Amino acid sequence: MISLVGSELCHGQQGEHELKLDLTPLLDLNHAFALTPNALEKDFHKEGFTENPFIRWTSNLTKAGFSVHPFSNINVELSLLERKVLLTSSDVTFAEGKARTVAFATEQADNATVILLSAKLDELLACKAVPGPKPLLGWKETGRSKASLWTSAKGVALLSVNEHMLKLVLAPAQTLPTTLTTGFSLADGGERADTAAFFVRLDQLLAVPRLWSLTQDAFEESFKMTGATFKQSPFYKWNTMAKDSLLLTRHVFSNTSTDLLLFDDAVNAEEALVEFRDGKVGKVTLTLLTRGNSGKAAKEKFDEVFLATGRALGGMFKVQPTKTVAAGKSVAKIQGYLWSTPHTLVLMEFNEEAPKGNVEFLRLKMTPASSRVELLNTNMLSDTVTTKSRASLGRNVKRDMVTGDVYVTGVPMIDQGQKGYCVSASCARIFNYLGVKCDQDEIAELVKNDAERGTRPSDMYSALRKIDQQYNMRVKVVKLPRGYGLMGMRDTEVVRAQKGDLAKLIQENVAIGTPLLWAVALPSEPVAVRTGLSGSPAQGEIKDPQAGGGHMRMIIGYNTKSGEVIFTDSWGAGHEIKRMALRDADAMTQAVFTMQPAQ
Repeated sequence: MISLVGSELCHGQQGEHELKLDLTPLLDLNHAFALTPNALEKDFHKEGFTENPFIRWTSNLTKAGFSVHPFSNINVELSLLERKVLLTSSDVTFAEGKARTVAFATEQADNATVILLSAKLDELLACKAVPGPKPLLGWKETGRSKASLWTSAKGVALLSVNEHMLKLVLAPAQTLPTTLTTGFSLADGGERADTAAFFVRLDQLLAVPRLWSLTQDAFEESFKMTGATFKQSPFYKWNTMAKDSLLLTRHVFSNTSTDLLLFDDAVNAEEALVEFRDGKVGKVTLTLLTRGNSGKAAKEKFDEVFLATGRALGGMFKVQPTKTVAAGKSVAKIQGYLWSTPHTLVLMEFNEEAPKGNVEFLRLKMTPASSRVELLNTNMLSDTVTTKSRASLGRNVKRDMVTGDVYVTGVPMIDQGQKGYCVSASCARIFNYLGVKCDQDEIAELVKNDAERGTRPSDMYSALRKIDQQYNMRVKVVKLPRGYGLMGMRDTEVVRAQKGDLAKLIQENVAIGTPLLWAVALPSEPVAVRTGLSGSPAQGEIKDPQAGGGHMRMIIGYNTKSGEVIFTDSWGAGHEIKRMALRDADAMTQAVFTMQPAQ
């Protein structure tokens, strides 16, 4: 039986051990792909040890990792071809109890080693190599490598070389080369490094019309990294627990970085928002440039990305685009181009000043051709956009007579990502809830949001006043701390807002389906926050990703039985419905705003 080692120390003989292990037997493809986990242990055992000193297993026995330092008291000279190639690591992955891939890595990336291994692969597979496919995703160093591919009835081999490392993956015959990755995780699963750099080639997202039949499960399967055991994908995160949209982004975690490559690596995108409708992809938004993520992009950078994108789309769809200009009540002045095919619409958009070097955003929106009317209306390319009436908003209010929860439904989630766009994201969420189609980048242009510091309540109030009349909206400050005012407010409004009672304001506005924009000063020590509705399976404690500083969130409900405020943050899945004590909410309040249709 396999012994799962949970310690950094390998038990058996005492003291430090210098061992040697040649993995050439794993090049016998017939034998390698008949291996079970127990058979692998027997092939590479060592007398005198109660546990295998060479192999580190993942907890589910789906991967065996060999390395030069598998345990704190073990050093291994790891090799291939009778020590002609010294390895740094090797992985064997398993599926349904049988080996599915065998991978080797070495820092011997010289030409002699490549020739030696290539000759061995010619012999093993009885065929010659052809240029290999570019991997779809993996570790960043792998993305820059040159690959050679062997395919025959005996098996498949992919050999990749870059300036730092050589990597080889073997798989059974009929394995699709595009499913192989030569990226390596560490022997214990690859999650111990302080930082990690990855890449994803997003051209697969543009593979239409197949894209429009992709389900949530199929998407997750497509973005799995073979041989890695991440608890959560480093490439994307779901925006909601219901998995109706997800965000591919450069920085899913603070210690990861991912290149989102497009158009044969000509463009490195910033984000990709994938929205699902009726269980299949219904819309993809590719953010190519934003001030919030990229800083103030120079004219040369805009021109480079703009031209590369236009050329790629023209080559893909074989149609000429038509120029578009947002009409009527658009939040920002937007220009763009529309590519239309029988199965897909692609809309390129950018702010009016972007070609001059003042870039706020450059993005692509893709939908099935059947969504043409929706796409054009959403992006203000027709004049049919209207705001929702006050009466219709009231139908969004839900009351649970058992638990006491009263809350507003239908507020869309927009994830601000790593940008300091809490104000822009919150405004975009409430605008979309009220029927005004826009996104956080458009709001950021109007608000002139600073990606590092966010926007002060006074800045937000000033920006909202610029657009309230245009959209037949009424923006109002309903609560301020004592002795605190906002520039542009009349004295009578300040006095009234300073007398505002938070609990009463929440109950009055939630009753008519109006969320509140809530500016807060987060304490350095986070207060107790729970997720989910009362009694729901999703309910539990949560730690906010931000502690201290200014922040904007939305109040969407209350519970007088528990004395809690129900609110939401623009941080994606898990932050749709949250709750805290009313007294804690009142203490951190800087300003509360309402935004309602004027009629």
